[in-house]
Amino acid sequence: MARLPGGFTKRTDGTFQYRFTVNGIRYSVYGKTVKECREKELEKRDQIAKGIERRTNPTVSQYSDQWQKNREKFISEATQRTQAKIIRAILPIPIESAGTSFGNMKIAEIKIDDLREVQNKLLEGYRPPEVRQAKNTPAEDRPRRTQTVNDYMAIMKHIFKDAKKEQVISFNPAELLDDLKRTEERARDTYHRALTQEEQKLFFQADRTKTSAYYHVFRMAILTGMRCGEIGALQNGDIRNGFISISKTVTRASYGYYISDEAKTEAGRRMIPITEPIREVLKDQRQQNSMLYGNVIDKNDTLFKAPQGGILIATPADREIKTICKEVGIAPFTMHAFRATYATRAIESGINPRTLQELLGHTNFNLTMSLYGHCMNDTKKEEAERIRIVI
Repeated sequence: MARLPGGFTKRTDGTFQYRFTVNGIRYSVYGKTVKECREKELEKRDQIAKGIERRTNPTVSQYSDQWQKNREKFISEATQRTQAKIIRAILPIPIESAGTSFGNMKIAEIKIDDLREVQNKLLEGYRPPEVRQAKNTPAEDRPRRTQTVNDYMAIMKHIFKDAKKEQVISFNPAELLDDLKRTEERARDTYHRALTQEEQKLFFQADRTKTSAYYHVFRMAILTGMRCGEIGALQNGDIRNGFISISKTVTRASYGYYISDEAKTEAGRRMIPITEPIREVLKDQRQQNSMLYGNVIDKNDTLFKAPQGGILIATPADREIKTICKEVGIAPFTMHAFRATYATRAIESGINPRTLQELLGHTNFNLTMSLYGHCMNDTKKEEAERIRIVI
């Protein structure tokens, strides 16, 4: 190779090489002529500048993309999917003062007023036109619940918190953003509520319940406090030595549902003692499976299935519950309500909160105590009504 003035080198094959340094890093470009090398150098410098800016001063969209990729190994696929859906709903929101979408703004330039505008437009129900068109929804936006908006903004707060931790931004405006005051009833007081003794009796004594394809699923849920996904993932081999071993759950992916080898949380891996009522449900379910699928039992086969024989999921079971509720005249609820009902009956029976935490698979003891306190408030109200003071 022959060295030429200006930092160029002519190679033995007749082409030219030019080397240059940016921020202490050496780069090389090649061309058939010196002019071509110069053109490629300018192109390369432009690419480097954009790459540096993307890393040091990214847009909200760019940083969010990287944030999601960095978390893939540490959170479940279901959580990834939920977070991605929320981020997709937020990024297109137009910020009037900036004249562009929230996602296109530089993350370091975001102000608290921008976040408040995002919060307000989420509450008003803003959805990109393409989303409304895909879902065939009316042109006007449908307002969101305050808790939904708070959950959405919690993801943004997490993103901005990590951006500050990684020194991508020097100040986190999301720290100034207050949650919206809840204006709706909590799910745990409505469709996720614990059933009263009367509601429980009406539901399970209904003919529609006893003939339902989900009857044993309903019984299993209220007797164990298991999540629907945990019941659907329960295999024959998980029933052993007088215990139910919970270590899997039904998970949703882009291609459908599958049995994941990971519980919903680490605390979700637990052992539930098999009581006599639970043993009865397991026996009835096995007899049903024997009639439908034969007597051959595979320890890796699921015990509770969908009516068509596939993976058991909550949505169709919730629809069945709604139909039964309408027939018996009680407010509708969901599969998750059986879990709350189990916990409530356990608390009413005087169970130790720590034991209840383990049986439910709660990661956080405060979650158990919140449920415990909620139940005790209801109990205190009932007891207070019995007090008679003559004045």
